[in-house]
Amino acid sequence: MRIILTGDRGVGKTTVCRRVIEIARKKGLSCVGTITSQQGEDLLVEDISTGERRLLAVVAGSREIPDGIPSCHFLFSREGIEFGRGALRKEGDLLIIDEFGRLELTGRGFDNALAAFKKHRSAILVVRDILKDELLEKLDGVDLRVVEITERNREEAPREIFELACGDVNAH
Repeated sequence: MRIILTGDRGVGKTTVCRRVIEIARKKGLSCVGTITSQQGEDLLVEDISTGERRLLAVVAGSREIPDGIPSCHFLFSREGIEFGRGALRKEGDLLIIDEFGRLELTGRGFDNALAAFKKHRSAILVVRDILKDELLEKLDGVDLRVVEITERNREEAPREIFELACGDVNAH
């Protein structure tokens, strides 16, 4: 099943994704996609299948990225974006896209994210609450489930999300 994972900033959506990946791998499933994390002034993008990371963006004004793409509070690296796009082209049992943002909503950034999400039977796409409605409009007609991560449910959420996303895949 395709899952939209949403919640407030800092509630633990990325941590939930990492735990879902751990569960999936323990069950013998392959995981592909991207995890985005912030380290200081930098946003890093990780290829889930390899663990390799690249600079995705810097906080605007913190330093320059040659030929960078400005968006909201960040300046995005074209090299980091291409690295993420490559990670989203891979095949696996479970696809995770953490996270879908303004660039993707405007057809830039990881512009292949929605196509990858629609293609995979078992997929999790992370989006902040403030962008959820815009994303759902773009996914009108796609069979999916929206799960909100909160401080109350974030501990039990990884197992439940794994079962929702991979229940049918896990039977192979």
